[in-house]
Amino acid sequence: MTAAATSLGYTTGAVSHQLAGLARAVGTEVVRPHGRGVALTEAGLALAERAETLLAAQRDALDSARAASGDASGTVRVGAFATVAASLLPQLVADLAVSFPRITLVGIELTVDDVAGAVRRGDVDLGLGLDYPGAPIPRLPGTVLRPLRTERFELVSAPASDLPSRLHLADVADQAWILPPLPTHYGAAVRGACRAAGFEPRAAHEVNDTSTTLALVAQGLGVTLATPIMLRLRPAHDLRTTSLLDLVEREIVLLEPSTAPRRPAVDAVARTIDAAVHGTGRPYTVAL
Repeated sequence: MTAAATSLGYTTGAVSHQLAGLARAVGTEVVRPHGRGVALTEAGLALAERAETLLAAQRDALDSARAASGDASGTVRVGAFATVAASLLPQLVADLAVSFPRITLVGIELTVDDVAGAVRRGDVDLGLGLDYPGAPIPRLPGTVLRPLRTERFELVSAPASDLPSRLHLADVADQAWILPPLPTHYGAAVRGACRAAGFEPRAAHEVNDTSTTLALVAQGLGVTLATPIMLRLRPAHDLRTTSLLDLVEREIVLLEPSTAPRRPAVDAVARTIDAAVHGTGRPYTVAL
C-alpha cells in the first residue's frame, strides 16, 4: 500500500480510505493482509482487471451527461497517422485551449490501416487519415469518411539542385530517391506514381519518418515527393521544391463513426480540425 501511495502521490491513509470506500461500494473486501502489507482479494483482482473498462464507462457517462446539456467539454480522442499527428496535433491542442478550454484532446498515433478500425471499435472518437488514389485508406462499415483537403505532391531536392521549377516525374527517373518502405500506403503511392510515369525509382534510402527523409534530401542524398503539410516538418536546412506537371496527390480525410450521435465536444474538435487543415486556425510554427 505504501508503494501504491507513493506512486500515486497520495498518503497511505488516503489510499486506505479509498480502498475502504470501494469495499463498501462492492459489498466485500478488496484487499487482505499479506505479510507486512496487503494483497488483492479475488474481488479486488476482478475489479483491477476491469479498471480501464470501468474508468472508460465513467468517462463516457460524464461525457453523455455534458452532451445532454449542450456543453462542449470532456475528453475527445483523435487517432492520426504519423505525419498528420506531428504536423497538426500541436496546433489542435493550442487552438482548443483558446476556443474550448474545457475539452481535453488525447492524440493517439495510428497507422493508416488502423485508423478506420479504431474509429469503428470506438477506440478513438475521430480519426485523421491519408487517402491515396493508388493506395486508399480502408473503408469500413460503421464509419464515414469525409475529405478535408486535397494536397498535391511536389518534388523536393537539395538547395543546390539545378532542377527546373517545373518538370515531369520522368525527367528525374535517373535520380537517387529517398523512399518510404513499400508496405506503407505512402511507399506504394510514390512508387505507383513513378511507374505511371514510366520508371522504377532507385531507392538510395528507405525511410518512413518524414523529417528524416527531408534531412537526407537536404544533404543531397536523393530526391523525394512531399506535400505542403509534410514540408512543415522540414529540417532547419533549405530545400528546393519543384512543381510536378504530373498530377500526384492525396487527400487528408476525417473518419467518424456513422452510428452514435456526436457529442458537442466531438463536433467542436471536428470543426477545429477542419480549420487547422485548411490553414484557417491560429498560426502555428513547428519548432526545429
